[in-house]
Amino acid sequence: MRTPVRAAAVLAGLVVFTLVGASSAMADAPLTWDEGEGRSTLDTLIVFGGSTVGLFVLIVLFALVTARNNYVPPAPSTDIEPASDNSPAHH
Repeated sequence: MRTPVRAAAVLAGLVVFTLVGASSAMADAPLTWDEGEGRSTLDTLIVFGGSTVGLFVLIVLFALVTARNNYVPPAPSTDIEPASDNSPAHH
């Protein structure tokens, strides 16, 4: 099969899948669409604003958990330690 035939087959499959899904969704839809009580402005702000603030808090916590302070050794000293006898060091 050539590429255009494959692309056409994929597109035809997507169209059929969309039509089948839409027809089953229309069959399950109620006859009347009662609006019911809507969400107030404060509720909308809490939902969207709270989720945004929560996302920022989650990102900051992740950054704090994954950040680490790498150990940086002190600069080498130019002082020379006097040599003692050749006895082994006791650890």
